Amino acid sequence: MQTQILKDIVITVFDSLRTHKLRSALTLLGVVIGTAVVVMVGSVLTGLSARVAAVSEKSAPNAIYFTKEEKIGPSFRRPSAEERQRKDLTYEDALAVAALDKPQAVSPQKIRGSYGPSANKASMSARGREAINPLILGVWENFPEIVSVSVERGRFFTYAERINRVPVCVIGQGIASQLFEETDPVDQEVRIDGRVYRVVGVLTKSSGEGVIGSDELDERIVYAPFETIAKQYPEIEGVAIVVRAPAGKVDDVIEQVTTTLRIRRNVPSGAENNFGANRAEQVFEVVQQIIVALAALVVPIALAGLLVGGVGVMNIMLVSVTERSPEIGIRRALGARRRDVLTQFLIEAITLTGFGGIIGIAVGFLFAFALQLVVNFPAAVPIWAILAGFLTSVSVGLIAGMWPAIRAAKLDPVVAIRGD
Repeated sequence: MQTQILKDIVITVFDSLRTHKLRSALTLLGVVIGTAVVVMVGSVLTGLSARVAAVSEKSAPNAIYFTKEEKIGPSFRRPSAEERQRKDLTYEDALAVAALDKPQAVSPQKIRGSYGPSANKASMSARGREAINPLILGVWENFPEIVSVSVERGRFFTYAERINRVPVCVIGQGIASQLFEETDPVDQEVRIDGRVYRVVGVLTKSSGEGVIGSDELDERIVYAPFETIAKQYPEIEGVAIVVRAPAGKVDDVIEQVTTTLRIRRNVPSGAENNFGANRAEQVFEVVQQIIVALAALVVPIALAGLLVGGVGVMNIMLVSVTERSPEIGIRRALGARRRDVLTQFLIEAITLTGFGGIIGIAVGFLFAFALQLVVNFPAAVPIWAILAGFLTSVSVGLIAGMWPAIRAAKLDPVVAIRGD
């Protein structure tokens, strides 16, 4: 008996939805948009997380950067006053680290230019054209063994070129396009802050799979022999020491290098290090934390949009109760209980918002597919976004439909039949 009553209620609900197509569609719109936004946000955040993980795995996860500052990457925080006053790491420090047995490869690094917008920009030109904010890195010839550096055309510079301070360089694809357009840059001359360099190689074009800003950085990097850069810029005293650890030996390498640098820098026993040791993946861990924080901020806002859609559902359901008063009265006169009327309107509200949730999820999937197809972004719809969107939409229907349903159930049958 109860099953038949429930079946009749469901049939009545769908008949009502078909009868008032436009009204039902307008009611669905807010729920569809709210659910779609939740799924879209989830797919973008999941894609970002996947890209960060892939880049972290690809970009030499065993690389360690030793600097005088306790920083994780160049742009995540400013060094403190105490860190700025520390003495710089030196070329001799790098030689001492390179002599250790545990590191797999070591290179000092001297930087001319800026990671971000800055007045301290290097000047680079060729054939009457200027490169935009080039980042000049003086390194050893083994640097490609330490981090992920791939040369598409030409080659990386050699040991002989480094020790003889030959002015050669390897440039990123962005620099190559800006200065040479379609011409092959290999063996062409460029000017870096007035000094002539010969281009011996062009880096592989960025895959587009980097985290925000990293692809742009790869495109404007210029590698040159460390000794050549040190001779041209004697005023740049600071040196970073980049170390590649064997797989599974990162902690051992950090311990050995830290001990060596503490001795060389006369750090007293028990005192804190006056330099920083940062793993490459720490940068990506910070990015992951930012993504989680964004999710905690954006997802509740998107879910709040569903609540706005719930206001529309409540409004439409109240109108529906008024319009269908005679129908409600007849059902009550024929034996329908208040509980049956209450259930009918609740199911109708939940069906509306649930159907809207399904459409919204489908729109979110289409959005994720479009991102993958058009911009090669690894967007993927996570299970939590599907569940959050659908369950919230159904809950909104339940809450929004409660008051109209109670109002319909309380109608006096005689008054309802007259339509008063």
